[in-house]
Amino acid sequence: MKRLVLFVEGQGDVKAVPVLIRRLITDQEGWNNLSIDENPFEIGSVNNMIKENYSGWKKKLKSCMKKENTGGVLVILDGDIKKVSGEDFCAAEVAKSLAEAAKEVGAGKMFSVAIVFAVQEYETWLVAGIESLAGKKLPDGRSVNAQAKAPDGDLEVNPRNAKGALGTIIEGGYDQVLDQASLTQLINIDFIRSRKLRSFQRLESALSSLIDAIRSGDHIASPS
Repeated sequence: MKRLVLFVEGQGDVKAVPVLIRRLITDQEGWNNLSIDENPFEIGSVNNMIKENYSGWKKKLKSCMKKENTGGVLVILDGDIKKVSGEDFCAAEVAKSLAEAAKEVGAGKMFSVAIVFAVQEYETWLVAGIESLAGKKLPDGRSVNAQAKAPDGDLEVNPRNAKGALGTIIEGGYDQVLDQASLTQLINIDFIRSRKLRSFQRLESALSSLIDAIRSGDHIASPS
């Protein structure tokens, strides 16, 4: 049984991302010889990871590889970043640079790695599927507004403050640590898919590639 280890950005992601990835693996019928590590690495901002020649990033990967039977690493970070090392942020380019740095500690040979940025943020994916949550209750009894509707247009451009958008349609507001995992469990993923968000399509593609690589042992460092 090979282990998939998750790297995430913050406290809410630690709870929510495993829920999402378990659901996607089930959809992809990917559980054969695969398990998810139940303790994601919380790695913070990408700027901290890339400074000093990616030393923080490579150190985290080395720690990860100490876990028994680690076959792959999936990294999911928010893409609501303006600057990285003084340059305008580009999700594709930064993901490629992280994948390239990961090769220095064995990615692509000893284990697989894939880096995904949610654009603009994880909550953008929740906003995309918010109509499937309309009227539903969270575990503490609060409700999502029964008339909740996702905005038209490209959600990866607007609204930029997806957390704020959720706060206006959830009774008592949105709390990332309390609500992110619950909303992820309740949401209809097909609603998210229907919005054709490039970052979510990238997530599903990257996960599929990781599953294939972990099964075959033909490891990847993605994007290349």
